Amino acid sequence: MISNQEETETKPINPQFVVRHLAAAEGYLELQMPTYALEELSRVPDAGPFEPIVQLFRGEALQAQAKYAEAIQPLNLAAQMFPKPFNQRAFMALSNCYRHEGQNQLADEAAAAAIPPDVGGPDSVQMAVMPIFQIKDTVGNRITHGHN
Repeated sequence: MISNQEETETKPINPQFVVRHLAAAEGYLELQMPTYALEELSRVPDAGPFEPIVQLFRGEALQAQAKYAEAIQPLNLAAQMFPKPFNQRAFMALSNCYRHEGQNQLADEAAAAAIPPDVGGPDSVQMAVMPIFQIKDTVGNRITHGHN
């Protein structure tokens, strides 16, 4: 007989479920509603291969709430889990949190880690932070841009 714990451990993740909650969390972050973003993230018990995104969004939500010390751990995990150069966003947020916590040396190290080694320095780099999930508008929506 399989126990409930074993059953949940072997149950595969539902990618659509995870992505739906991650997209909602990112939307709440863009709307500057970090509490709702954290609620969406808490609904994902096992993100599987999406775990780096969960950690990034959790860290960004905590950072948006000015909980810099709490944001450091998930941002650090995200920075380690994402391959270079996709970890730049996590390293820059991590740098900001360290700086707010008065840990300037760690802040500088995190910012330096965000810069590819073949680039001159922080002044010669332009980074664009893009949303991870792009939700397309569909034709036939009941509510359209500019019309309520």
